[in-house]
Amino acid sequence: MSTSVTAGSLGASLDTALAGLERVAVLSQELGLEAETAEVRALLERVDQRRRLAAETTVVALMGPTGSGKSCVLNALAGAAVASTAVTRPTTTEPLALLPAQETGGVRVEEITELMDWLSVGQRVQASREAVDRLGPHTVLLDLPDIDSDEPAHRRVAEHLAGMVDVLVWVLDPQKYADGVIHHEFLAPMAAHAEVTLVALNQVDRLDAQSVEPVLADLRRLLDQEGLDSAEVLPLSALTGAGVEALGSWVRQAAAGHTAATLRLAADTRALAAGLRERLFGSGGTGADSTGGAAGSGDNVRERQIRAEADLRQAAAVAAGVDAVAEAVRGSYVHQARARVGWPPLGWLERLRHDPLTALHLGRVAGRVAVRSGTSSGSVTTASTTGSPRVGQTALPVPRTSLPQAGPAALAALQTAAHSWCLASCAALPGEVKADIVERSDQRAAALAPALDQAVASTDLEQRHLPFWWSLARMLQWLLGSAALVGGLWLVVGHLVETNLPVVLDPPRWGQVPWPVVLLLGGLGLGVLLALLAGFAASWQARRRGRRVLARLHRATSSVVRQRLVLPLRQERARWEELRALLEDLS
Repeated sequence: MSTSVTAGSLGASLDTALAGLERVAVLSQELGLEAETAEVRALLERVDQRRRLAAETTVVALMGPTGSGKSCVLNALAGAAVASTAVTRPTTTEPLALLPAQETGGVRVEEITELMDWLSVGQRVQASREAVDRLGPHTVLLDLPDIDSDEPAHRRVAEHLAGMVDVLVWVLDPQKYADGVIHHEFLAPMAAHAEVTLVALNQVDRLDAQSVEPVLADLRRLLDQEGLDSAEVLPLSALTGAGVEALGSWVRQAAAGHTAATLRLAADTRALAAGLRERLFGSGGTGADSTGGAAGSGDNVRERQIRAEADLRQAAAVAAGVDAVAEAVRGSYVHQARARVGWPPLGWLERLRHDPLTALHLGRVAGRVAVRSGTSSGSVTTASTTGSPRVGQTALPVPRTSLPQAGPAALAALQTAAHSWCLASCAALPGEVKADIVERSDQRAAALAPALDQAVASTDLEQRHLPFWWSLARMLQWLLGSAALVGGLWLVVGHLVETNLPVVLDPPRWGQVPWPVVLLLGGLGLGVLLALLAGFAASWQARRRGRRVLARLHRATSSVVRQRLVLPLRQERARWEELRALLEDLS
């Protein structure tokens, strides 16, 4: 085990990793990953507790299968029979701790006791001066129950402490060193902890001199295959004492730099991050889709996303009925123009017809938001949607329109467009993650209709002001109508006078044409001409207003799509991508 790295630099590196892991916990919770959040929180809590409990003490555990001689190795390192041994059956039923002498190395008994309580190690013995010299003044040596014990409780204790101690010393024997259970269920999953792991091949005295090196080489090969290439392998015989001093020296060196606990916690962080990355994002954390194909080139993916989003915005506009509203705005403009600047008799008839916008509850107050004054009078006013209510006023809910509800085809098209857009936007995410995001996006899309209706109802439809030229045209129509009326009355009165009285009236003339006729015909003719010209102008302006309102409605519905679908998806996708990047960095 290398001690070239300082404790300070390792601690700073671990602090950085823990900050990243804390962010992983936050993101996991936001994404609804309850099990993953619990795992990360549990590790963070364990790391915090271990760093507070006897931080300078290194806990070394002897682990191995039945009959490998763990207790014998403990006795050899302790220089005394502190643990009972046997050949035919396991004798370690509870973990046993060999504690450093109280008067050595400035060790505080209270800290060691608190650490052992945290590890749930009840059996504790005091190390001799010889053992302290061999193992170091800050080393606690544990003898754990057999990992392949027939008693499930023993195995659970061994597995639990294997995840808690600082250094792992695997004690194997020539008969079981290649056992599949040991390698597949214990050693291989601990590959990230190779830096704080040593594998001791005990009972080499049972091998002849020519077999020791081949067995060690085969054990080395197996460890390399499982990712434990940096774990040291040591031949040992607790019976003859061969290799005991080398093992004690390795343990002493591991504890000397006070970095073993930090290295172990950093390895736990890497292992957890790698496991989460594999579980959530698949092998290597790549962005392959659920079919196993690549997500595609960046340009093609971006183009698909842009097209899909454009289709979604168009489908939302269709479902909101923006074309019908724009047509109603155009029709309303023509209707009001005919009623106000058309030929007066026809204008009076036009007023009897329904305004298209009024029929949709989008009349003169459309495009405004009702606000209630904060004064005691409680008066209700309106404010343009282009601005905000003044201080002391509270915005009232925008009423629903009377637009026909979107039909099944329009709603189905909207939901299909939303589904396709979400799939295109999540193309780089793995299948299960993408399925969860798409499901939530589909639920938001299904509830989009009321928000679209409100967006239409709150859009400015340019109904607040009448065109200035309408007033001039209306005044001219009244003047021309008055002239025609005067001319007509003049002719009627003249006719009645000539019929009933012996008087011949000769009205003034304009050239050869009497002025009453000029006023009557001129007023009627010019009034009709003015009405035609005003009608053409109103139709042209109505089309322009309809186009402006249509563009405004498209922006309003697109804003709803952005707020209700696009932004939530982008935020969720960003959290997933941040989570993946963090896990890749941590692992």
